[in-house]
Amino acid sequence: MSPLWPECPSFNLRLIRPDLESHITNRLTLGETDCYECNVGVTLESWCVDALVNHAGGSTDCSGDLSNLTIVVPSRNRHDYLLRQLRYWSSSSAHLVIVDGSKSPLSDQIRSAVETHPSITYRHEASSFAERLSVAGTLIKTPYAVMLGDDEFHLPSGLRAAVGVLEENRDLVGCMGQVLSFSPVDSYRRVVLARAYRSLSGYTVQCTSPPDRLFEGMADYAMATCYAVLRSPVWKCSWGSIGDWGSGHAAEIQQAMAVFLLGDLSTTNCVQWLRSIENPNAPFSPAEEKRGKIWFPEWWEDQRYEPEHVAFVSRLAGIVADELGVDHDECASWTMIGAEVFVKDNRWLYEVGEPSQGLLARLIPAAAETLRVLARRFPDPLFLGVKRWRGYVQRLLRHRGGDYYGTVEDLPQIFNEEGLAVTPEAIAEIASIEVLVREFHELRRQK
Repeated sequence: MSPLWPECPSFNLRLIRPDLESHITNRLTLGETDCYECNVGVTLESWCVDALVNHAGGSTDCSGDLSNLTIVVPSRNRHDYLLRQLRYWSSSSAHLVIVDGSKSPLSDQIRSAVETHPSITYRHEASSFAERLSVAGTLIKTPYAVMLGDDEFHLPSGLRAAVGVLEENRDLVGCMGQVLSFSPVDSYRRVVLARAYRSLSGYTVQCTSPPDRLFEGMADYAMATCYAVLRSPVWKCSWGSIGDWGSGHAAEIQQAMAVFLLGDLSTTNCVQWLRSIENPNAPFSPAEEKRGKIWFPEWWEDQRYEPEHVAFVSRLAGIVADELGVDHDECASWTMIGAEVFVKDNRWLYEVGEPSQGLLARLIPAAAETLRVLARRFPDPLFLGVKRWRGYVQRLLRHRGGDYYGTVEDLPQIFNEEGLAVTPEAIAEIASIEVLVREFHELRRQK
């Protein structure tokens, strides 16, 4: 997704400051951009229509039925990536709901093909991100739901594993798999992968009382709820009920708070989400850019936003209190304490000073970029080989560079070493995504 989170960090947020351009609602204002690029070539459309008509896209349910799950994809002005999503999910039993905030809807040809598909719903809603998610909530008819960015992928096997955990444990309201990032190389002919969000490994928040869950989830915040498979009533009370705040990050925190208040959350060791770093950060309008750069601690402590703070607490308490059967004022007090816990325990992550303007500070990024450009001039096998060995050494040393996993052929061994579930289904799904990404970019170049 380039933007829900344009540049989600692929390492433990507890150790590394977050990218100031990229909280979840930036990525989830997900592929959302004010650049009007909705003219999609006929060839790309035909590629999509063929899959919709024949139910022959990139995703299959070899790991089991997914008809009890809805995937929600919000987007704006990125029709080409919506076509890729439509093709990917066209052969799946999962339900797909797209809420498109673009200036114009998808073409008549695409919408006609979508209307005949039994498990895909497309709604053109030229409204705010929060309003579109509210609309999406009304379209969910399955027991489970999950969020997805318009240029990213969920693995069916990872989704099935999360659903299986929820079906076995009624106390859980959400379950999240593990995450890899993917980046095309060699003119999009190959895809390389890296570990992302390592803090999700073994992550769980399970407490008897709602306030205890909230405080634990806010103190050790790991962004586990955003792309978790949720029970549909919980999805509707969280993503489906976010407000339009002066900080985009506040919407993410509202969603997480709602989930933690409503029940326990767990994780699996199966890869579920493939987040994209194909695209640069999408340009935002001045108002969106301002909201995107205001993190929750700054927003919560800024008296200029006091009316929003009151509305934030009241909105969340009003939604959750009824679900829990508790007093509104009591739930509001939990929410306020939870916000303070998040700010207290996470403020240091967001306190990034002004960058140095010295010569060395300017030269280091330039030199690094030059090295990257030179490295990409290597023959493809040499380039990938160098990165593979560098990642192997960094993993042995437990350094950040060890997040690099290489190509799909490298995954079985690395998954085994890293404690991730090694299944033929997951490897096959990632390989099919590589093919889909390659075909997609080849067709885009022909436009």
